[in-house]
Amino acid sequence: MSDATQNQAQQETSPKVQGSLGRRLLVLTVLFVMLAEIMIFLPSAAAFRSNWLQSRIDAARLAAIAVEVAPDMKVSDDIATQLLATAGVKAVRMQRDGITEMILRAPSQNMPYDTVDMRNPSTSQAIIDTCDTLFMPKERFLRVIDTMGPGSNDIIDVLVPESDLRDELIAFSIRTLIFSAIISVITASLIYAALSLFFVRPMRRLSLAMADFQKTPENPQSVIIPSGRLDEIGRAEEDLAKMQNELRAALGQKNRLAALGEAVAKINHDLRNILTSAQLVSDRLAISDDPKIRTMGERLVRAIDRGVALCQSTLQFGKAEEKRPDKGKVKLAATLNDAFADACSGSCGVNFDNGVSDSVFVHADPDQLHRIVLNLMRNAVQAMGKGGTIIAKANEDEHTLAFTLADTGPGIPEKLHGKLFKPFSASTRKDGSGLGLAIARELARAHGGDLTLLRTGKSGTVFELVLPREV
Repeated sequence: MSDATQNQAQQETSPKVQGSLGRRLLVLTVLFVMLAEIMIFLPSAAAFRSNWLQSRIDAARLAAIAVEVAPDMKVSDDIATQLLATAGVKAVRMQRDGITEMILRAPSQNMPYDTVDMRNPSTSQAIIDTCDTLFMPKERFLRVIDTMGPGSNDIIDVLVPESDLRDELIAFSIRTLIFSAIISVITASLIYAALSLFFVRPMRRLSLAMADFQKTPENPQSVIIPSGRLDEIGRAEEDLAKMQNELRAALGQKNRLAALGEAVAKINHDLRNILTSAQLVSDRLAISDDPKIRTMGERLVRAIDRGVALCQSTLQFGKAEEKRPDKGKVKLAATLNDAFADACSGSCGVNFDNGVSDSVFVHADPDQLHRIVLNLMRNAVQAMGKGGTIIAKANEDEHTLAFTLADTGPGIPEKLHGKLFKPFSASTRKDGSGLGLAIARELARAHGGDLTLLRTGKSGTVFELVLPREV
């Protein structure tokens, strides 16, 4: 085997294409989980910021109480510095009865500040302030205002450096990022495993089953065996198995028909030579002076003619496909008259009412259109026997030309309605091949139109031929 052939075979059997779905699911799951974590992060960071500021307020309350219980509400500088450091603030003020009093203050606090009122919390404003602290760093203090406790009218006012809050927020963000990454990987792995188990692997099995069936459709082992699942994939497996079995049956029938057609083609030449020789003998018998022999000769001539016609029609239908229509401008009325003349031969006792105007033209292959109409005419003549009428009418619109061919025969048996256009199965005569309507519909569809049975019954049968109007 050449290198190119080996590479092609490896590409055909490689799970690269099949595995790409799983990888995409894994990547998308990680991205979606991270996106969800990012959406959760900002409210979480805002809550962390509020808790951090609240902890400074709580520590400042304790420091204020420590100062209040000191003699004369005064403490040394060392104790004040220690209280401020423990509370994590730079200054503490209290407001009682409209009077503001500085409780603790670190020296040289001259930086600008921004006010945060903890008495009226706002989630949206907290998120905005958190983003401002993280992404727009400034050298400033935060003046945090709150009450001394529930139900208290006293207000505590503390000053904290925003840089401390920013450092804590950054540490919180890093921890959250690491935690989110771990959650994303774990969640993505679990989701990927579940999707792979319940979806990707079954879909891969379906794909491989279709590929195997494509390579060897005749092999019964290539038909997928349904897993018995009750979900959509299980139904897809059952539908695929049903389709594969139907295709196998159709391919088997097609192969048998192909073999039969090949055999018929091989014997056609010899058979026609035999029938030609028999026809010469029957012609002589048909002109014999003996009436009995002449009658038998005439019957033999008709039988041989039917045999030749059957061979020709069978071989004609067995071709791989009809030639493409060589379309031209054809007068429909003239085609109908010629077809009736061929079908009736002027002595069948059937009348023809051609209601199609001479001004009606159709864009079609003249020979193929003649064959379509001739098949319909011949069926109508044979259905009516010794007498009756064939009526032709045409209707035109902007896009199509439709004409109907009606007869006054006994109608088509109901058991043949479903297989009327199937070859070898819809003839009402013992010596018929059942190919006429099948060939006629095939030719009509090759023109971009269709042939249908409009209605049938005791009052007669009506066929409709619709062709696209291209002129």
